[in-house]
This record gives sequence, structure tokens and C-alpha cells, in this order.
Amino acid sequence: ALIREESSKKGGGRNWRYVVEWKPLHTALSATVYAELKRGRTPGTSPGMSDRRASLMAFGDPNVFSTLSEGDSAGVSESRTGPIFAWEKLPFTRQEVELVSAFFPTENTRILLGPEATEAAVKSITKSPRIIHFASHAYLDDRNPMNSAVVLSRLRDPEEGQDNGLLQVWEIFEQVRIDADLVVLSACSSALGQEQGGEGLIGLTRAFQFAGARSVLASLWSVMDRSTAELMARFYRHLGLGKPKDEALRAAQIELIRAPVRVEGPTGRSYSRDFTAPFHWAGFQIYGDWH
Repeated sequence: ALIREESSKKGGGRNWRYVVEWKPLHTALSATVYAELKRGRTPGTSPGMSDRRASLMAFGDPNVFSTLSEGDSAGVSESRTGPIFAWEKLPFTRQEVELVSAFFPTENTRILLGPEATEAAVKSITKSPRIIHFASHAYLDDRNPMNSAVVLSRLRDPEEGQDNGLLQVWEIFEQVRIDADLVVLSACSSALGQEQGGEGLIGLTRAFQFAGARSVLASLWSVMDRSTAELMARFYRHLGLGKPKDEALRAAQIELIRAPVRVEGPTGRSYSRDFTAPFHWAGFQIYGDWH
């Protein structure tokens, strides 16, 4: 979202550009980690999704149940028995997954929506897909980053020992093992965590990299599910054209920056939406291997 000045243009055009219009960006925890990520690339694979081996496992529109009374705000509150979670439905996460899956061969695609988008499905991954995509809420625990989580489907009244619908950082560290080129955390504040001395930033991004993701696409703030669906569809389209991940993200962000986009309404009619503000696109960053 930072801007840099350029030489004055004729015709009254803007004389500045966002940094992302100038260069693609990606982040690594350290030079050592970056070298390890590059060494871990799958031999013979092309940048992006330009080869037919590209495979996708996508989770979206999970069943979320509130234990708060009507009128209480969504989020997290405290009770005598501990935290109470309340989440709003994200209607466009289902559409996002459907848009994303269209860029993959049907035989290489597994879509888990609604009640199928569970913790157990993530933990049971054996033959890991090349890309794993989550379109959901994320929960950030500022006090204990190991409790931060991706919000997935859960039973309305889970019994003791059953999954609670929160795929938490500690569970990813201990129970998730994948071999993925990319994990996409299309959720609010999914790139945030807590800085710990000698360990760096602990959160969902670090957990999925530990679990086996060579790169993670995650967000730095709360995002809107409507504009995020449009950004993700464009990101995957550019991946499919063979661009590296950081270039594909940059190209998708530029499309939102430079013009309003046509979106489909609930009645099937399309209309124009303006997603040019940095709020809609600048929060998403590539962490890890850019290839």
C-alpha cells in the first residue's frame, strides 16, 4: 500500500504508484529459512499452476454456530467457563471456493463445503494436494498464539474430546503433515501472531510452514469476503497462466487497483463494485517461497 512518486505525467494522470505496481513482494522469516524453502521445491514443477499436475483441496463456508444470544456481537467474549465464540456466516466464501476450483482439473480437485469443511478432514490429509485453500474466519489469540485458529465446521454441542471447529496453531504443529507448494489462508488477520524471542512470529503462517507448506498466502487485517473472492479468483487465474505466486498476487492486486470490477449479484445480474482502496487488496502477502 506504500506509494512512490514518479516523474510528472502529461494529461493530469497520477504521478505516483503503489509499490506493488512496481515490484512483486514476498516475505521469509530469515535468509536461512528462505534457502531451505527454495531447496524444498518439488523437482520438475513449473511456477504457478501451468502444469496439469496442479491439485487443489479447498475448504469453505463452514457451519458455524453461535453460543451467544441474539444481539450479541460476533467475535469472542468471556464467560465463567472460558471463551465463547460467535461467528457470522460468510456467504461469499462458498462462491470463492467455487471460483477457485474452476482453474483446476476436476479429477485433481477436492472441495469441502459446509459440514464437510472440518478439522478432521485437514488432519487426515495423506496424499497432499499441491494447493490447500481455506475460505473462512480466522481467530487470533493475542495472549496465547498457539490457540489462534482457522474456523471450520463443528457440531452445535460438541462433547468432550470432539473437535471444536477451531484448527488451532498447536494442532497444526502436532497433527497436520502436508507436502504443499501453497496454503492459502483467505481469512481475517491470518498472517498475524505473537513475536517470541528466538522463535520469531508464532501464528498460523508459521504453523503451516512447519507442517510442510513451502509458502503461505495470508492477510494482515480483517478482510471483506466479497472483495476477497474477486482477488482470489484473479490470483488463481494468473497462477494458471504460469506466473510465480508473488507475480500472480501482484497482477491480481493491480486489477483491483486500476478499475472497478464486475460482480454477480444474488439475482444473477452483474454490477460494478469499486475495490480500488488498499483495504481490499493490500493485506494479502506471500510468505515463503515465491516460485
